[in-house]
Amino acid sequence: MRFKCEQVEQLTIVLDNRPGIFADLCAHLSDHDINVRAITTVDVADTGSVRLVVDKPEAAKKTFAEAGVACTGCNCLALDMPNAPGGFAAIARKLALAGINIDYIYASASPGPGPALGIFGVSDLKRALAVNWES
Repeated sequence: MRFKCEQVEQLTIVLDNRPGIFADLCAHLSDHDINVRAITTVDVADTGSVRLVVDKPEAAKKTFAEAGVACTGCNCLALDMPNAPGGFAAIARKLALAGINIDYIYASASPGPGPALGIFGVSDLKRALAVNWES
């Protein structure tokens, strides 16, 4: 299996846990011509920690700052992977054989034949990028 691999900047923000907050967030980004490639959240009582990957991270950080939303960034591994049985297993095995831990992952796939997108927080990003993703 072949995998398209790249380093991406993941942004993390904390938002109130209330109806409409994601509508506001996505509209705000859209108003600034910023596309959300991947997003996940974990709720903690009255707030939610949101991790997202966008096509223009620097512009997103600027718009968040202008809106008074604190934002941090870190680099992650993004993989376009086959949307088929065994796709994720192959990735997990490659990382394990390289001694790299998967700290977290969020992924999504359409029901059609296109690739799935996985965002991986890994213990050693430099080594993960050096894995042979071509075979």
